Amino acid sequence: MFTLRFSDDADETLERLVAGGNATLSKLKKVRRTLGRLQTDPRYPGLRSHLYENFPNLPDAKVWDSYVENQTASAWRVYWMYGPNEKDEQGNEVPVITVLVIGPHL
Repeated sequence: MFTLRFSDDADETLERLVAGGNATLSKLKKVRRTLGRLQTDPRYPGLRSHLYENFPNLPDAKVWDSYVENQTASAWRVYWMYGPNEKDEQGNEVPVITVLVIGPHL
């Protein structure tokens, strides 16, 4: 299982969805389901995770793209990357996924 870390942008998106009440409840549920699956298994088939080409401001980074929803007018995605990993109190490595952006397909 991975630990999820959020960029400021991704964290702000989650806060907006939570603050949006009933207007954003459906989208929030989809995002949370995607994040849960990503944390458990980034290769979960329903996520359709794939390497993203030319992520803005990180041209050399390996950024992945996973589906929140598909076949909607503004299909949302989670853009993320592996690491940087952390150490726990015992010195064991803890695998981390850094969530960069949550939002409409770029």
